[in-house]
Amino acid sequence: MVTAIELRALPITDVYAGLLWWPIERDAEVLHCWDELTRRKMPDELTTVGRYLRLPEVPGVPEPLRGRSFVVVEAFHLGDPTEADELLAPLRALDPENDTIDIVPVQALTHLSMDPDHPVPVVGDGMMLADLPPEAIDELVRVAGHGVASPLLSVEIRQLGGALARAQRRHGVLSTIDAPYAMFAVGIAPTAHAERAVRAYLSHLEAGLAPWAASSMYMNFAETRRDPASVWSEHGYRRLCQIKERFDPDDVIRSNHPIPPA
Repeated sequence: MVTAIELRALPITDVYAGLLWWPIERDAEVLHCWDELTRRKMPDELTTVGRYLRLPEVPGVPEPLRGRSFVVVEAFHLGDPTEADELLAPLRALDPENDTIDIVPVQALTHLSMDPDHPVPVVGDGMMLADLPPEAIDELVRVAGHGVASPLLSVEIRQLGGALARAQRRHGVLSTIDAPYAMFAVGIAPTAHAERAVRAYLSHLEAGLAPWAASSMYMNFAETRRDPASVWSEHGYRRLCQIKERFDPDDVIRSNHPIPPA
């Protein structure tokens, strides 16, 4: 879930966050356990991510992780660590190889997912998921898990809900994200051949998860051309088209997912 933070709240300085790591061969049991956790009634203060990481053998990757593949659960909790520990207990009972969850400065969250600080040639894409039943986890393991030669560096499913699912007047045209999960995957593509391989596997992954795809899309996870109507509600899309027609009929303002005039 996505934490609801009131504007009047005090500044956030620390958060209880980190990663639980297992060898990728344990992906099925870990991801099923994580999936069950997301289906429980969760406090807004806890957000989790189920993730595959295939780390390359390059100097920028820490030595204990370099060249290895993992199934990971990321956890972010804005509150009493004891509450988070109780909720995460079933995952910790699976004896992770490494547990980095601790109280950290909020600035540390920018590095928690191990994204590089410098530009890297990558290709990625995402989709929203309307549901994540056990069958969907089985399919994820089949197409992205330990038994396949995947060129993808990262495949993650983010738990949504919480404040994202509650509409507020100040939220604007995209007042809520109805889908309870978002999938995003990315692969390193330094050459044209690598780019083709990553794009092909992204399509393979999205096809595997298509039975559980949501009808809507969130623009931040769309890195390929999409129907812009899929990003907004029917009313919101119609209103945006009217605004486009009124203020930009000559299409001077350009975007990756353009809104046509009404």
